[in-house]
Amino acid sequence: MKDVIEIIKTRRSVRNYKEDPVPDEDIKFLIDCARYAPSGSNMQPWSFLVIQNKEVMQKLSEQGKKAMIPLAEKIANNPENEAGFISFLKAKGTNLFYNAPLLVIIFGNKKSVTADWDCAMAAQNMMLAAHSRGIGSCWIGLALPALMDEKILQELGAPHGYKAVAPLIFGYPQGKTATTIPERIEPEVKWLR
Repeated sequence: MKDVIEIIKTRRSVRNYKEDPVPDEDIKFLIDCARYAPSGSNMQPWSFLVIQNKEVMQKLSEQGKKAMIPLAEKIANNPENEAGFISFLKAKGTNLFYNAPLLVIIFGNKKSVTADWDCAMAAQNMMLAAHSRGIGSCWIGLALPALMDEKILQELGAPHGYKAVAPLIFGYPQGKTATTIPERIEPEVKWLR
């Protein structure tokens, strides 16, 4: 295991994966790490859907791209960048999940006021734990518009009374992942003493 600070500072979003599956014991390890995230009133409002089926992932990718197109066109503020993004969404064969062998969707219980934040912390635990084991990860927010569709949720077997919060892909990186730490913008910090 690497030092936790090194893990935090060197984790990168991976968008190019080998076909090798992530072993079940590693998936269980990642979910176990996720459940140790803090949660409001200790509600632990998360549920995990593990998808390894390539056909299901490809179908969800197409549904996600289709659902995202109207949103992308509506919020376009930089025509040059948006044109490429919209072309990506409309292109046949492009994959929102970058052909990763594993998709884990974290769902949050709608009864929990803090579910979004709690599930986000669980997702971060999973991604950091994955990096500690040489497994790449990426949060695929572009899939969320499709995951708001009740019909799609039913097809996936999502838990009733929950909403999708964090679609995460995992797998072994293909080629080299950037190892340098990208420049970080100095945040605004106010001190009240």
